[in-house]
Amino acid sequence: MPPSALQPSLQSAAARLNAGDLEEAGRLCASILAEAPRETTALHILGAVRLRQNDPHTAVDLLTRAHRTSPRDGEIMTNLGAAHRAAGAPASAADILKKAVKVAPGSAASHLNYANALAETGDTDKAERHFRRALQIAPAHPAALRGLADLLVRTDRPDSALRLFERLDACIPDDPATLNAIGALRAGAGDDAGAETALRAAHALDPSNAGIAGNLANVLACLYRCDEALALYETALDAAPDEPDTLANMANVCRRRGDAERAAALYERALRFDPDHVEANAGLANCLLARGNFAAGWRRYLRRDSVRLAEASLLREKLPADLTGRRLTVIADQGLGDEIFFLRFAAELRARGAAVAYRPEPRLAPLLARAAIVDEILPPDAARADGETIAVGDLPFLLGTDDDMRPPPSISIPTDPTNEQALRTRLEAFGPPPWVGVTWRAGTANRQRLLFKEAPAEMLAAALPAAATVVAVQRGAATGEIDDFARRLGRPVLDLSGANDDLEDLLALSGLLDTYVAVSNTMVHLRAARGRTSRVLVPVPAEFRWMSSGAESPWFPGCPVYRQSADGGWAAAFARLKNDLER
Repeated sequence: MPPSALQPSLQSAAARLNAGDLEEAGRLCASILAEAPRETTALHILGAVRLRQNDPHTAVDLLTRAHRTSPRDGEIMTNLGAAHRAAGAPASAADILKKAVKVAPGSAASHLNYANALAETGDTDKAERHFRRALQIAPAHPAALRGLADLLVRTDRPDSALRLFERLDACIPDDPATLNAIGALRAGAGDDAGAETALRAAHALDPSNAGIAGNLANVLACLYRCDEALALYETALDAAPDEPDTLANMANVCRRRGDAERAAALYERALRFDPDHVEANAGLANCLLARGNFAAGWRRYLRRDSVRLAEASLLREKLPADLTGRRLTVIADQGLGDEIFFLRFAAELRARGAAVAYRPEPRLAPLLARAAIVDEILPPDAARADGETIAVGDLPFLLGTDDDMRPPPSISIPTDPTNEQALRTRLEAFGPPPWVGVTWRAGTANRQRLLFKEAPAEMLAAALPAAATVVAVQRGAATGEIDDFARRLGRPVLDLSGANDDLEDLLALSGLLDTYVAVSNTMVHLRAARGRTSRVLVPVPAEFRWMSSGAESPWFPGCPVYRQSADGGWAAAFARLKNDLER
């Protein structure tokens, strides 16, 4: 059949493809190819049809044949690259799409598909450049906006990602996936009201979507509207009763409202379906430990996320009573405060006869060298082939801690006299004792902020005694935040937040302050290492080291604990703090 005779059918096939009538477009192209098996346009259109019909391998075959007959056609190369991506071959897709971009540098689709392939191969820098080039060509291209926004989320640039998702929402309103992303990012930024608005809109558009319902429930839990959150999770479980993410999220909410027994049961149910579930393992460990179930809690604590990559190289069996002749290398994991906390168990290793080396977070090395709690402090890159390796957070389990344990005392760390004198001079120049330090925020934000600790700064200011010289030790204070605290207090505040950047300064300051009122953070641990107590503000749900109830923790004797109530209120806690500080 002469080419001119095929043109009406080819035009009709292209029109049907553009109209979304894939069946008819495919039928027309198959009929053409039966007469002319090498007809490039028919191969191209049929390849595009199969790609949209989720048959990427057939699409690759058809588009490869079209590419052979028309090797300089940028549109064919772009679709062929997209087919390779859909077939699970991003590297092959990237090779083809690189050529497509050169052939058609003004095509937004070519840059977009190349960017997607690069992102899948892990070349995020180059992927970002091509996403941005696609948006230069087509500023409102929905797929390019979404692709770049997703990339920015993966590369931990949530503020920029949020702006792109908001642009996408302006281009295509009422898309539940976009609204869900906006809600999740606003929640991560602490904008709970904005997050709730976006997520409620997404949920109304797609009420059966468990991911959207879960994100909305997480926000409601952060707002202490736990009953509403649990109702959403219950609905999600009706549709998918074995979903471990939903079960773990429900358990988190139960922990937040103080129902530890139900929380533990839900975590255990999640772990039956996914034994490696990070959040369920962490939540169950915290639940057990906070209730004093130490034997089971420390065993579960072995599954924490911070050591998963190193698990194969770690000693994970309980240690015998006699360690004479054994060389043990203990390595840091988690944060600075956790290191100081768990090192209280290192003395038992030496008491059992082991030779102990410790590889700390580098900033702690000079402090621990003075503390002399192990036989050797190792540099960060040290490897000990002649000994066994232990993660410091595993020590309670390895040493056989049981439910009747008496927590060992904190390690003792002497200060550097030069640093201490310099800070004493600054304190004396600012005001007379008593020197009262304050920190109202610490930790890391996550979806449900279980690792994030914050108490209301305005209530803290109102609780402090009028005669005290107040010292702010707030890590990561926002611009003007310390000045705002001083205004609430009604008098100047000495800002020593910079001490957080130098552990020698923080250690020296920790011993100089007469009183320290704070959420749990590294300085609370340093105070304990100097033999000083702190007054600790404990948000719900409590970290295991502060226990789920009680006026103080067995891990920090003499440190009064002031607990947020399950409904999110702090009034009772700060009333007791104010009364205690005025005695």
